[in-house]
Amino acid sequence: MKSLLVTGLLFCLAGSTLHGAGQAQSQVNKVAPQSPGNSKASSPNDQIEVKTDRFSNVTKVTLKPQAILDTPDHIITIEIETELGEKKFNDFEKELVEAYVNIESQSKSPVDFGDQELHFIINGQPLNLGETDFKVDAYASRTGKLKPDFRIREYGIQIFDRSALERFSKANRIEMRLGSIEPKLSAQLIATLREYAVQVLAQHKIARQRQQ
Repeated sequence: MKSLLVTGLLFCLAGSTLHGAGQAQSQVNKVAPQSPGNSKASSPNDQIEVKTDRFSNVTKVTLKPQAILDTPDHIITIEIETELGEKKFNDFEKELVEAYVNIESQSKSPVDFGDQELHFIINGQPLNLGETDFKVDAYASRTGKLKPDFRIREYGIQIFDRSALERFSKANRIEMRLGSIEPKLSAQLIATLREYAVQVLAQHKIARQRQQ
């Protein structure tokens, strides 16, 4: 009788151990996808990419296209790209930062951009970047760059220098006007622009340290 009781007790303990191990493994399986080793380093909204070429040590910081105007007849997007760590010949050049701002307009009918000048008001202070020379993409329909039902694609380039990026990096409020068009920027877009500027300035500091 004593032998049967001992055997039964060992069986119960073994079953309890296996059940506990199964629950622990289940918890590991649930947590594993969230571990740092399984996650991609990115900005909070996954709209900013930072890539460093291991051969040249050049870092490219890219803001994916963001809609600043989105209506049934007209869409304007902004995309920014900055390269850091390129070979420079003097300290003045090493301190320069140039973020290339690509602005794209797609519309169903011709759009009057007025003077085509790009203006921002950041935390109540104006930032005037001058004229954005828009060009019509005559081959947009052939290259597949036009969205369905849209007929005209125009694009232009502006540059944010270090001073502009420093202002964007501290922005809580941003207003924008492109020629005669004044889109209302969402809180999410403002946060994304601010984060992009923060990332560029941080990566520029890292690139400068590598060059010393």
